[in-house]
Amino acid sequence: MKSTKVTTLLLSLFLVLGLISAGFAENFPTRPIRVVNPYAPGGATDILARAFQRPFEAALGVKVIIDNKPGGSTKIGVMEAMNAKSNGYTILLTSDVSWVSFYYSQIFDLKLWEVLTPIGNLTTEPWNLVEVRKESPFKTWADLVKAAKENPGKLTCGGSAAGGMPLFFTNQIGKGAGIQIKHVPFSGAGPAQIALLGGHIDFRTCTAPEAMPMIRSGKTRALAVTYDKRIKALLPGVPTFDELGMKLPAVVTRAIWGPPKLPQNITDIIAKAIEKGTQDPEFIKLVEESLFFTVEFRPGQRMREAIMNFDKDWGPSFIETFK
Repeated sequence: MKSTKVTTLLLSLFLVLGLISAGFAENFPTRPIRVVNPYAPGGATDILARAFQRPFEAALGVKVIIDNKPGGSTKIGVMEAMNAKSNGYTILLTSDVSWVSFYYSQIFDLKLWEVLTPIGNLTTEPWNLVEVRKESPFKTWADLVKAAKENPGKLTCGGSAAGGMPLFFTNQIGKGAGIQIKHVPFSGAGPAQIALLGGHIDFRTCTAPEAMPMIRSGKTRALAVTYDKRIKALLPGVPTFDELGMKLPAVVTRAIWGPPKLPQNITDIIAKAIEKGTQDPEFIKLVEESLFFTVEFRPGQRMREAIMNFDKDWGPSFIETFK
């Protein structure tokens, strides 16, 4: 009898604690939310975070603090979120390039997308595009491929690093088109662009934000883009590599993630605020015109599934590139 009373008392206590916890979650949020940005101030992710701050605050009903934690190829900021309390008051805004640079470069063997809590996607963008200067004889991707086949190993492709993503794309483009290309590494996108404009390299692979100012000014043009559909608002006449018969990673996302084991009810509250915030006309206009990203909300489960598919399809190739 005494044992039964103790059991009943414990069950009642757990029930009460559960109700209290649920009550706290229903009132969430009641204080400012910190958004960790693992990139330096002034970069694309930082601009996106600060552009989203106003509509996100309006949707959540509390102040949002953007906290830049750059360093370690985003490792410092990401680990800040990994180690945060799972109460929703510290969340992470980052590009999925973080997952690539961490896991595939074997900094550690943890698949972050399996541990962090996916909440909601803000924007999508092309992984990369091929850019040539306006004086280039290559008017189309077919022109470039023809020249490369006629001159094996002679065409030079600039990239913003010696290895990693730029080298991966140079290798994959070469394999897909059946051509030999010489990869020329630079210390960043800026030096690679200067080399392109000066005619020191034949073409370069880069992101849309890096290329669009020069493309819009008429100083360069894009020949092909890695995206899941034509970007009608920015590059309506530029074919995707998929159209050209080449399979490449297509979409980069910039999304909000939470610490591990973030409760579902808190995740849902933040996700609804993200969805509402991404519908803000001023936010959409600023992001699409200045960053050249596409504002697109995606729920957490879709985010995780996309990265899992990426890992399955491209993981081995990336690991080989990072060796």
